[in-house]
Amino acid sequence: MSNLIHPRLIALDLDGTLLDRQGAVTSRTRQAIADAVAQGVVVLPATGRPLSNLPPVVAQLPGIRYAITSNGAAVWDLGADPMSAVYSRYWNAAEHRTTEPTALIARPMPVELAREAFALYMEYPGALSVFCDGRTYRDRVGMARFGVRYARRTGSTEARQPNDGRFTVVNDLSEWMSRHAHEVEKFCMFFDTPEEAQAALPRFYALEGAEVVQGAPDNIELTAKGVDKGAALLALADRLGIPREATAAFGDSENDRAMLEKAGIAAVMANGMPQIKALADLVSTGDCDHDGVAELFERLGL
Repeated sequence: MSNLIHPRLIALDLDGTLLDRQGAVTSRTRQAIADAVAQGVVVLPATGRPLSNLPPVVAQLPGIRYAITSNGAAVWDLGADPMSAVYSRYWNAAEHRTTEPTALIARPMPVELAREAFALYMEYPGALSVFCDGRTYRDRVGMARFGVRYARRTGSTEARQPNDGRFTVVNDLSEWMSRHAHEVEKFCMFFDTPEEAQAALPRFYALEGAEVVQGAPDNIELTAKGVDKGAALLALADRLGIPREATAAFGDSENDRAMLEKAGIAAVMANGMPQIKALADLVSTGDCDHDGVAELFERLGL
């Protein structure tokens, strides 16, 4: 800690970082966040998920007000009641108390890129989600594929998400895209195997104007070029008057690379990908199931 500045803004990845494999936040980690917030530190989730998929266990953490979502395509001010802001993006929002969040940053992809990327995704039999204005759109085929994927996965750090209203299911994603291509924040597809995702990657990298990352070995995520968690983190820090040197990013996978590279302090989980650990100022000894985030907060003097 002697060479690291005391952070004033900390961005936390979710799957494999803040959340354990059961989708929970450990009591020690929750207390570490509460202690940091009490010291005036701004702590926020920075996730590849859209706003509707921000878990209640995260939205209800002490002091949470801001959120980076869709790999940085959106930054939200959730206001005084973050969970009600999240509920505003559920398909069954009318069943909940809702408040309207403020989009501090919104960077949907150019419509031409959205159409070209969607057409490419449609060539593969994967489970596709389309993120738009904080909502998660899937079709029924995609929902079934996600169900199969969750049933067979083993060893993944990705937390399972219940179908409690956070997914908006449409009959036909192609028809939906014909009306909403200009609003797309991000695409995310999970392939049947990591090998299939690796084989497809070069075609996605070749798309002009696209930012392509992987949050897991079997997925491909796509936003507009220059849209990433790191750019979003620095933009929020600038709004809050916090210098880059006083920002910290916690992560474990490739879709965290940009924020780890751009933040003042890069903290990586013990379960992180080897190439991501190579970026770190700090690597936890405990993984996401063993209080790794709390350990890193403590090592940062929080």
